[in-house]
Amino acid sequence: MNLQQLRQLVALAETLNFHRAAEKLNMSQPPLSISLAKFEKELGVQLFMRDRRQVELTAAGTAALPHAVRALFHIEQVKAAVAESVLGSTGCLRVGFVGSATYSLLPKLLRGFRSEYPSIDLALEESWTTALLQKLTQREIDVALIRTPVLENFEAEIHVLERDSFIAAVPSPGPFADRSSIDIRELRDVPLIAHPLTKVPNMRALMMLMCREAGFQPNVVQEAIQAQTMISLVQCGIGVALVAGVTSHYSAANVKFLEITGSAHANRIGLAMALPIDRRSRIAERFLEFAVSLET
Repeated sequence: MNLQQLRQLVALAETLNFHRAAEKLNMSQPPLSISLAKFEKELGVQLFMRDRRQVELTAAGTAALPHAVRALFHIEQVKAAVAESVLGSTGCLRVGFVGSATYSLLPKLLRGFRSEYPSIDLALEESWTTALLQKLTQREIDVALIRTPVLENFEAEIHVLERDSFIAAVPSPGPFADRSSIDIRELRDVPLIAHPLTKVPNMRALMMLMCREAGFQPNVVQEAIQAQTMISLVQCGIGVALVAGVTSHYSAANVKFLEITGSAHANRIGLAMALPIDRRSRIAERFLEFAVSLET
């Protein structure tokens, strides 16, 4: 049994005429008759009653017809699914993201992408930049929304989507609460809340560089991976946190966000999309193209 025989069965059942069925199948009548006779011999039953005046389905043919129709339908569905996958319009995309992407970039990106590509399923995973790049390298995720700069050497293609700057989250009320900005040198003796070097090395290294170029060693009294946690620690009065500017979208009582001046490195951070250098799916390419289109 093959697909051609199933198509012949359906075509003849629909027309009950060998000549019209052959035309529908783009073949001549004799090969159609021979093929169906072989099919009946293989099944061991007669599917059609034939005489000079008419063609009729037998009971066996009537029983086989709906199954043949369904089989052909599912074959077409398989072809369509494969074609759509190649085009990047269906399938599953595994997206890793850092917490700070949830303030603006991630909601905007997912909302628009799901609207444009409703047949693509999105599997989301939150982590930090270094871990996400490792997962990307190991093909555990397809794309990653990460924090830049990336100082380590990872085999990934990185596209910056949003530029950002460090800001200072200070307690309010507090000694800096009546300000709109703060010079990096004013943080010399201030207790600081920072990202841990082991988990968020890029942000921590840049913060250290800013302080050292300003002539002091930062007084880090507490570490936290997520910006939301750092803000909560500021609310508790533990110290001042140096966080990404997008964090100011986070509504926090008793916290004020100040621009940092006096450092050329304060505006070197941002959010980017990372993809594997090779062997990436068309769906991942679609996701990148959509993200870039939002920024233009």
